[in-house]
Amino acid sequence: MSSAINRLKTEYRENPSWVWLLFVLFLFPILPEYISPFILFAGYIVFKKHWSSLGNKALLGDIGKSIFVYTIFMVFSGIWSNTHIFSSLVGMLWMGCFLMYAYCANAINSVKKLKLAITIINISSGIIGIIAIVEFISFSISLLADNPALRFPNPLYFDINTAFFERLPFEVVYKRYSSRASATFDNPLILATYLIITTPFCAFGSIFFEHSKNRKISRTCWVFSLAGIVATTSRGAYIAIGLALIIILLSLTKNRNLFKKILPFIIIMAVAIPIGLVIRYKNSSTDFLSSNTNRFDVWTGCFSIITSNVKNAMIGVGAGTENIHTLLRDIYHIDRTHAHNLFLEILTEGGLIGTALFVWMFVLTAKELYNISKSSNKSFTKYSVLYISSLIGFLTMSLFEHTLQSPKELMCFFMLFGVIDATRRIANNEIQATPDVDTEYTFKYEQEEIKETVDIA
Repeated sequence: MSSAINRLKTEYRENPSWVWLLFVLFLFPILPEYISPFILFAGYIVFKKHWSSLGNKALLGDIGKSIFVYTIFMVFSGIWSNTHIFSSLVGMLWMGCFLMYAYCANAINSVKKLKLAITIINISSGIIGIIAIVEFISFSISLLADNPALRFPNPLYFDINTAFFERLPFEVVYKRYSSRASATFDNPLILATYLIITTPFCAFGSIFFEHSKNRKISRTCWVFSLAGIVATTSRGAYIAIGLALIIILLSLTKNRNLFKKILPFIIIMAVAIPIGLVIRYKNSSTDFLSSNTNRFDVWTGCFSIITSNVKNAMIGVGAGTENIHTLLRDIYHIDRTHAHNLFLEILTEGGLIGTALFVWMFVLTAKELYNISKSSNKSFTKYSVLYISSLIGFLTMSLFEHTLQSPKELMCFFMLFGVIDATRRIANNEIQATPDVDTEYTFKYEQEEIKETVDIA
């Protein structure tokens, strides 16, 4: 342990921005929503100061530039929004969390760092999964003992959050969950969104990492992350993670050994998901399908808002959920805070113009993933499979939920794009040098190191 700490101290002296990034990747999912962004801001200040001292610049790729343009649009939407300050603040929150993209895309400048960053992401995901499992089990124990006092805090920071939110100048809809795990997030759906993005990273590490220690850590975290998703009892999350894992499974059809390694996890999920659905149905105080019916009402209401006038259709009602919440409640008598569908949320908030800017981000991302898969070293294809499975899972979850409503969701979202851009730069030898990375030597060495892994379909 002491040798690891000494090694970390030495690395911090050589490259403080990289060590800070590892802290950020590890801590932001674990800390409360209102603290995590400040950890990111502090880390980015260290990164920018160190990066500038090396004569480097925090460069934005095509994905980053498109995201930045969208955030500018969100800030300006405060002009025509009925809640001017709130909409502008939401845009600024996106800008702040966007730093996660810039940080990852630049500071991860070698295959070795990319693998370590993925391992850290996996460890955090596994810890979150453990907390979710404890919450879920404690609920079952409390039912058997008929003693609610035995329930583990769910969300974990509920009492602290309540004290914090009550002091804010605006209302935050917030409640305790008795049967569906939330872990360190504000509700089960936000937890599910995070785990859907990160669980493919755990699967990737457990399949492709050649070092036994990292592979074993990733495999353990994969089990806990999957169990965490089951503990949310979110039907949309079950579909999303199923599709994400199927993509990884199909990519391994030419490699029987790796196919056999992932197949047991698929079988476990196939058994666990129906059990989760039965438990949710059994413990539900309302009709099991009532939430689906309510979602259809919300979607119909949002569509009516969009088509009510030309202004809403073209530029939307403004960034943030406050306008949508008010209109749904006052006009359509639906007391829901958002559209429960990311794409409909984006369309309602930003109209056709905002939606076009948002979709353009994913078009450029598809182009980046294609470039990664077509790199001169074909073994980078496995990274593109990872990112595609994570994105497909996220987009599927987004059909049922507003998946970018909280700071930690945004940071996780931008982390994914940052890692994608970093991988593309490494694959094309477009990285910026740091004292621990010499571009020419590193590229030649890692091109040899990375050849060893797999044959992907």
